[in-house]
Amino acid sequence: GLTGLALLTEHPQLTDVVAESYNRINSMLNELGLDGGWQEGGGYWNYGVHTSSFFADALKRITDSKYNLFENERLKSNPVTFPLHISLPGRRSINFADSRGGSYIGSPHLINKLAVETKSDEAAWYGSEFFPQDNDIFDIIWEKPENAGNPPETPSIHFRTIDWWVMRSDFKDMNKVLVAGKAGMNDDPHHGHLDIGHFIIYWKGDYFLEDIGRRGGYDEKYFDDARFDYPQASSVGHNVLFVNGEKQFSGKYYKQPYNYDVGGKVLKFETTEKQDYVIMDPSNAYPKKELKQWRRHVLLEKPEITLVLDEVQADPGAKIEVRFHPGVSFSAQEDLVLLKGEQGLMALIPISDQEFSMVPGKHASQFVNATKDFAWIDYVDTELQTNSQNTQVATLILPVSGAEEARKVAD
Repeated sequence: GLTGLALLTEHPQLTDVVAESYNRINSMLNELGLDGGWQEGGGYWNYGVHTSSFFADALKRITDSKYNLFENERLKSNPVTFPLHISLPGRRSINFADSRGGSYIGSPHLINKLAVETKSDEAAWYGSEFFPQDNDIFDIIWEKPENAGNPPETPSIHFRTIDWWVMRSDFKDMNKVLVAGKAGMNDDPHHGHLDIGHFIIYWKGDYFLEDIGRRGGYDEKYFDDARFDYPQASSVGHNVLFVNGEKQFSGKYYKQPYNYDVGGKVLKFETTEKQDYVIMDPSNAYPKKELKQWRRHVLLEKPEITLVLDEVQADPGAKIEVRFHPGVSFSAQEDLVLLKGEQGLMALIPISDQEFSMVPGKHASQFVNATKDFAWIDYVDTELQTNSQNTQVATLILPVSGAEEARKVAD
């Protein structure tokens, strides 16, 4: 598109290239969710919006604003809602799907540009509070907003189109727990993961329960059906559950038609000053031969206590594994797990009226092209055997001062 604009006076037929670039980029922006969410994750939101902004700016100027992609309704309504709400204190971001999650999403010149073009206070605040200024030539070329802006009134959010959700008390305070998770459809064969019902917990700069993300990078097999055998993209590598080992499946396989019914839904999301609550139904992400129905409730008692309740329908005598991937060092005991971060300690305590056990395990991670070192990825399962068709198991995750306090809570 930019090349077409630059060479228009030499070859007028390049107007076709410019027009097609405008139409396709506008169509891409129309895929932003009602709340600005992007199913592929923050890194690919940045790739799409950032790259498109250079063309959008040039086209707007050369047509005297007649063709202005910044007026796209989805982009204009939520220019930075997605990158801001998936940010984590400490210059990180939530790394669901194939996002790396290594830093805040965006760059100073992009966020400034979006703030100016859309007149968004939220974008201006995101830029002024989260990004250093003047580290790129476009920080000089593109003007900055005139004011520092204001944060959103509510720090928690449910991205309705993609069914991601984030619960928190504050955008920048590392001492307050952040809980985030997702439902949505399993219909992205390129950058999606089989992670419906998954959640993470972030506190004091550490993932106490993590998404292992795109760990290891890409290889040539990652973009065919083999991707769903890698723990990075498979449900086995996420904080979900299994009945008799039955895994989630994709709504799209190579040379097969789409099945748009595969996935899950957020049934309810509520946020208040003191509590956030969500209920997800990930049942349709599974073949449902073993797991008949699963509903997961997550409650954040602000600022730091998380309670998860899993309601599972399965045949009596089935084996249920509720899986957790610690992002910190951990010690699995008979009936609880201690999670030790750099700045704090948490306890993960299952609660059930049935006998259960805590079982550590490891995923073998080796990419087919062998350009990455072999690695083990740790996880812990709460395992139990059903004694009726309906089974409930809760998990309490909260900060503790030490093993003694964790034991008192568990008892």
